[in-house]
Amino acid sequence: MSHIVVIRPYHPGDEMSCHELIRSGILSSMNSTFIGNVLKEVTFQIMILLAAIMFIFFGMPITICLLVVPIVLLSTYVITYVAFMAKAAEVDQEVSNIARIYMSNAFSCFWVAEAYEPIFTTRSPSEFYYNIITEKQFKESKIDVSAQSKRIVGSIGLQKSHSLDKGAWIKRLCVHKNFQRKGIASHLLKAAIDFAIEQGYSCANIVASEYTEGGRELCLKKGFELKMMYHQQIVGTLLTTLMYELTYQIKPGDSNYAVLQKKRYSVR
Repeated sequence: MSHIVVIRPYHPGDEMSCHELIRSGILSSMNSTFIGNVLKEVTFQIMILLAAIMFIFFGMPITICLLVVPIVLLSTYVITYVAFMAKAAEVDQEVSNIARIYMSNAFSCFWVAEAYEPIFTTRSPSEFYYNIITEKQFKESKIDVSAQSKRIVGSIGLQKSHSLDKGAWIKRLCVHKNFQRKGIASHLLKAAIDFAIEQGYSCANIVASEYTEGGRELCLKKGFELKMMYHQQIVGTLLTTLMYELTYQIKPGDSNYAVLQKKRYSVR
């Protein structure tokens, strides 16, 4: 068993790896968000309006008026970039305080997926099959990993909600691009849901954007339901991103139901 991934709680010393992983995860959807904003009707309307103003009111040649196209495209990219940098900076602050936010009480937790691999390999992780196990299973198996390297390739957190009655938020679900489609995200979600059930939460919610379709489909496949949709503003109402709030409903106060929920969510 030379390639394994261990799902375990956050440990002191994981901070730097989590910073790099989560930041890369956030920025990975920047280009798709930019393209999505460019293709929106309002972007074309702005181009036409600016070109018409330049041509009609200022009498500029049509060739000059067409320069609004690259200007609007560049402006859209800059705005999208700045918005993502601001989001990344905000999340950096959160990641710097994982121990305080997620690990300082019994009702929140943060997990990482840690991959063990041979030290010397020239092949991409995407070419290998990884056996995904919990930290308890890892310790009980007594697998010798002394000759292997390890790195954090996934993360997820669950935090008590201050607005939802007996509800929790699942946050920072992220898997390194080279380790995607291996079941890691599914196991991370399972860890968070099992924890929510054990702590007696009534529901666990997660938010995904229209540009993270893979993550949204995974949540729906694993028993989450669409709760609401809303537009998150980037620049007023001109540039927005459609957000999906998904919920995993848990019936509180019924241990038998909790067992059924765990079975319903079992990783296939």
